[in-house]
Amino acid sequence: MLSAACVTMFFISSIALYSVVSKNLLAVYPEWSSALTWAFPVFQTIMAVTGIFAGRISDKIGPRNVVIAAAACYGLGWFMSGTVTEPWQFYLWFSLVAAIGNGLGYNPALTTGQKWFIDKKGLASGITLAASTAGPAVLSPVLASLLIPSLGIFGALKALGVIFFVTIAASALFLKAPEAGWLPEGFEAPKGGAHAGTFGDLTPGEMVKTPRFWVLIVTFAFAATAGTLLVGKVASIAAVQLFADPTSAAAVALGGVVVSVNTCANLVGRLSFGQIIDKLGAYKSLLISLVVTIVALVIMSMSFTQAMFFVALALLGFSFGALLVIYPPLTGGAFGTSNIGVNYGIMFLGYAASTWISQPITAVLYHAEAGSAAYQQSFYGAIVIAAIAVVLTVYMMVSDSKKKSA
Repeated sequence: MLSAACVTMFFISSIALYSVVSKNLLAVYPEWSSALTWAFPVFQTIMAVTGIFAGRISDKIGPRNVVIAAAACYGLGWFMSGTVTEPWQFYLWFSLVAAIGNGLGYNPALTTGQKWFIDKKGLASGITLAASTAGPAVLSPVLASLLIPSLGIFGALKALGVIFFVTIAASALFLKAPEAGWLPEGFEAPKGGAHAGTFGDLTPGEMVKTPRFWVLIVTFAFAATAGTLLVGKVASIAAVQLFADPTSAAAVALGGVVVSVNTCANLVGRLSFGQIIDKLGAYKSLLISLVVTIVALVIMSMSFTQAMFFVALALLGFSFGALLVIYPPLTGGAFGTSNIGVNYGIMFLGYAASTWISQPITAVLYHAEAGSAAYQQSFYGAIVIAAIAVVLTVYMMVSDSKKKSA
């Protein structure tokens, strides 16, 4: 079951290929630069909203049919993106149809693994999300070095659409949630029940009425801002900060290395924190991730050599990978796992919100000169946002401690 979930996540997380897609799409239609500014945030938002409904449906009927539907929508969205001639068509097929497919598949695949490993939710989450990082790491060079040179950007999008449909649909055939009441051998359920969290085993309606939910979702949005900033503009940040001429051949070449380093660090973060969560708990793990994020942002704001920049980049990739591993078991640990599919789908809206928060920050970074006041302030803004997330996390840790003492 976990292997099937990993295959689904490997291919459905290819939204990270967007930077390669948009670069080559704009090479054909440079006049679309402003029109496509919000394509990525719109994708993430629709994906997150769809995930809520996907989680609810998956919790009721099982993940298999939901992920097959995801394969159809996701494959169709990428395939038809290879036929566009106007920006609105790209928004329709990529930011809407493909996003719906992504939302339908991502949540059920992720939470199905956790349901089979309720005694090791952090490890299951880490392995599954590591697969979602490995996918773009493998597919990015295939897209950039093989498909686009051979087929062109539009032919490559069509080929990816076919690949995504076949692989995701095939993996869905092996996905199945455990029967109601199933427990791992030797697992002793907590007093509140095998599926209960700190605040009980809550339905989505009950969850959103708790103050803890709102603190958690705001923390998620703030904590993810630095990571979503990197997904969209890390190559551009490196070019502006490390080179007098950001358009030089050396700057372009370094951009590929930067993306690879960020992806590898993200993968290590996901694998590492899968085990750290099970040992230290989700809140302590989240606090560690946020502190590393702040340290990395401080270093990056002062990095004008490649060595320092790559240190900061590795730390940021590591902490961002950890964040996406931490939040599924954190949600289940707080509100229970009986409705984890839809509950985490709602919580994931915090991640979608981070793309809208990071968009103006990346706009400043992209256009400002390294060392300028605007450039530095954009980094400081990200640092302040991450610091607020630290404060909120500490608050939740203290309040939980008091609740357990009581």
